[in-house]
Amino acid sequence: MPNTVSPKPSAPPVPLAEVGQYSWGLTLVFVLASTCWVLLPYTGDMFAALVFLMAIVLAGTRWNRGPVLMMAVVSALVWNYFFIPPQFTLHIDKPQDMVMFSLFFIVALSMGHLITRLRAREAALAQHHQEREHLLAEKHRAELLAESERLHRTLLDSVAHELKTPIAIIRTALDGLGQENPYAREIDTANRRLQRIVENFLEMTRVESEALEPQPDWCEIGDVLHAATKPIQNELAAHALRITGTADMPLLKIDSRLLAQVLGNLLHNATRYAPAGTEIEIHAALADGALELRVRDHGPGLRLGAEDQLFEKFYRAPDSPAGGTGLGLAIARGLMRAMKGDIEAHTHPEGGAEFVLHLPVKTRTAA
Repeated sequence: MPNTVSPKPSAPPVPLAEVGQYSWGLTLVFVLASTCWVLLPYTGDMFAALVFLMAIVLAGTRWNRGPVLMMAVVSALVWNYFFIPPQFTLHIDKPQDMVMFSLFFIVALSMGHLITRLRAREAALAQHHQEREHLLAEKHRAELLAESERLHRTLLDSVAHELKTPIAIIRTALDGLGQENPYAREIDTANRRLQRIVENFLEMTRVESEALEPQPDWCEIGDVLHAATKPIQNELAAHALRITGTADMPLLKIDSRLLAQVLGNLLHNATRYAPAGTEIEIHAALADGALELRVRDHGPGLRLGAEDQLFEKFYRAPDSPAGGTGLGLAIARGLMRAMKGDIEAHTHPEGGAEFVLHLPVKTRTAA
């Protein structure tokens, strides 16, 4: 019998939908490059990089991984060839431009990969949810919902941890560039914002999993306020911060780290809604074995009926400024309740939003 060789299985064809995504990706890069080229005399080359990054993030929410990664690579090369001096060549003269190009390439690939991976995980989670829903009877639905919530928290925690690596890479590169570079300052602002979002996701996961164990210790209220304001000094620079009631405050036995994070979230929220140049007030007082802290801004105040709704996860008011995740206030209430306290909000009679914190404390006169 003659020997026969079975043919090797051919690779599965690329779906037509994904082929269309490749075409749309190239078309989108071309359109964005043309637009940025027209605006180049007014915006500079960094504007094109930010536009490309935004397009890659949005594409990652809709398209498969291959087209998104292709778009990231093509965008990096187009930005280098047409926008980074010397133009119309892939050669880069200045070391800072080389660092900026490397950062763009790393962030574009990382964001494209992580966002498409998030979509894949969300799809798997949805499929898992549907399969379990068909298998379980009505009496088991509570268990199913609890498990889905646990998987959702695990997903957020996993993605947030993965984003820490590119954030650390950007931070290291920025330290080498120095803050005198105007582009470095812009990237530093964006990097700190991304880091805050990641930290909020991680903290929200810990709050919801009830894994927080407050560690109270003796501290001064001034140290808590310093720890709360230090990470957001840039945001607070446009406002005068007036602190009252802390001069004769005794030592307090509290978890200073958690309380500082609560105050930091409230102050950051105030800087987003209060007009630049207005005052932000913090007043501290002790009454009936409890610490009361009032944080007030001079912004538009709270929308009627939203006093409790604004503490819900992912809630953002209709007139909220661009950006943000709607987690800061939800985390603040979760941390306060973990410390056996609570937080409430209302519009101050003289205008502006006021947040009132109540926390049971032990006190001791400083030696």
